[in-house]
Amino acid sequence: MSDAIDKDYADSIMLKCVNCGAHMEVDKENDIANCPFCGTSKLLVESDETVIERIRNKTFKDIASEKIQADQEIELANLQLLNQEKTEKKLGKIRKSPLTVIVAMLTIVSLFAAIDVYQEKYLISAIFMGCQTLLLFVAWLMRMRLIKGAEIHLHSLSTMLAIILVIPFFMFIGVVHRSYDMYVWPNNNLSAMLPKPQSDYGEIESDTVDKFCMMISKVKENEYDDYVEECIEKGFSLKASRTEYEHIEYNAYNESGAELTIRFFPHLKEMEISIVGYEEFYEFIWSGLGLSALLPEPVSKLGIINTEKEDSFRITVAETSITEFNKYVNACIEAGFSEDMLKTEDHFSSENINGVRIIIEYNVSDVIEILVYVP
Repeated sequence: MSDAIDKDYADSIMLKCVNCGAHMEVDKENDIANCPFCGTSKLLVESDETVIERIRNKTFKDIASEKIQADQEIELANLQLLNQEKTEKKLGKIRKSPLTVIVAMLTIVSLFAAIDVYQEKYLISAIFMGCQTLLLFVAWLMRMRLIKGAEIHLHSLSTMLAIILVIPFFMFIGVVHRSYDMYVWPNNNLSAMLPKPQSDYGEIESDTVDKFCMMISKVKENEYDDYVEECIEKGFSLKASRTEYEHIEYNAYNESGAELTIRFFPHLKEMEISIVGYEEFYEFIWSGLGLSALLPEPVSKLGIINTEKEDSFRITVAETSITEFNKYVNACIEAGFSEDMLKTEDHFSSENINGVRIIIEYNVSDVIEILVYVP
């Protein structure tokens, strides 16, 4: 109601008719005042009376405008205060939440892990873990509101990025980092053919007459290279090959037919040594049955029949020179294994018209392996 009255005062002025003396209300925008009682018209000039009324009218208008503005400011302040209370309440819950405690604990664990991997010389992993520690610490500061002006959702983003960094960390350090004790080099059976590694920490996984396998820890890449050279000097240089993918590998034979494989895992700083010797050969009896009936009988009768099944036959034959290997390959070709042939200096593979496949490999110790199977 008061707003309506204020508006009326703001839009009109009160004057007195010069003819009949009646009071009349005149729109402030009009230049002529018409008396509704006697009909007298009067030109409005800026008389003292008019000026006073106009000032009075403007005053009412300003008061009304200021009142509206004040009401709006009060309403805005109340809204801001309400939002601030909600934000503080939400932040209070975040500070006291279990996740905040977990982030703090992860920060401490991550810090110690970064120090540990740095001391172990895993520099790349240490960098990733250091970044993870920093992100977790920043996330904790945000959750505790010790970093002013940070958006509430940023601590979640920081925590998520820290967790993602675990992936490259394990890629460069390995998922499992085993701890090894000091070992005693056996120097018997097949291990007697090998030099002792430089590192004194490791674990012997197998040490039998026909197989020796061992893991060595705390090995640097140059130490691995030196060990390979020592093994070459020991005679493991026949059919040698080197490969490098996720690990570095050296494979070779010696004159007695023992196969040596040395693998180096850079991320773990570990080296695996594996040497396999042929089993003791005996005089076998060639049955000439099943798939063996498709093959010529080897000249040497010393070896091992590894597999003799309906769909596969495998035999290892000793005392077979490279010349005899080539003769046997030619005999197999004459026996019908002439389809899709592949022949190298020490390898032959082919199949007959019925699809039966044969693979023959020559080993430097005058041993051949013959495999016949139905795909």
